[in-house]
Amino acid sequence: MVGALTVLQDDKLMAFERCLTFAEYCAVQGDRGRLLEMRYAESRLTPSAQYAMTTYGEMLNVVAIVTDEDPDTIAVLPVIARLIDASLRIQLRVLSEAGDLTPLATLAPDLDVMNAIEEWVLPQFLIFDDEWELQAQWGPRPAEVEGNLAAWLNRYPEYDLLADDESTAAQQRYVELTTALSYEMRVWYNSSMATACQQEFCELLATLLSSDENGES
Repeated sequence: MVGALTVLQDDKLMAFERCLTFAEYCAVQGDRGRLLEMRYAESRLTPSAQYAMTTYGEMLNVVAIVTDEDPDTIAVLPVIARLIDASLRIQLRVLSEAGDLTPLATLAPDLDVMNAIEEWVLPQFLIFDDEWELQAQWGPRPAEVEGNLAAWLNRYPEYDLLADDESTAAQQRYVELTTALSYEMRVWYNSSMATACQQEFCELLATLLSSDENGES
């Protein structure tokens, strides 16, 4: 029985390691990769976030499921990557919804992967413990960003409609607006939203510690 459990854990570890590190993901993203790297360099941890990550006491494995060209991926993924890099006990891997999703199926065998990808608003961060049990899920963005995003979408109500319009003109306009939104989000996160993102993610990790302590007691 122990041998079978070890093989299962090894399979999940191999599935996790088949996903890309943040640096590897950036390397295959071309111009988007350079923007992701820039966003990572711009991200600064608050003292409380730095302390929370450096003193975090549990081993965790985080898988980010992302849409490559999505503005939220460019805005949020580097902030979370920068945060997790401050910890010696938490690892991050990145999996694109446009790529091979087999690792996700292995890591979360009870998940209907294709339906989940259709339903989720990406990016989503799946948090596994050291025994590869799914403990929490977070995404696509901190709650404080919702107001900014809603105001932007009110200014450009055609944005969501353009995504489903396959005409050349519509797709060109969609790319223009996506680029504009990406740079607008950069301003938001460089002002205060990166701090909100760090705080919300750290608070989620803290609840996992609280749950473990309550379970032990």
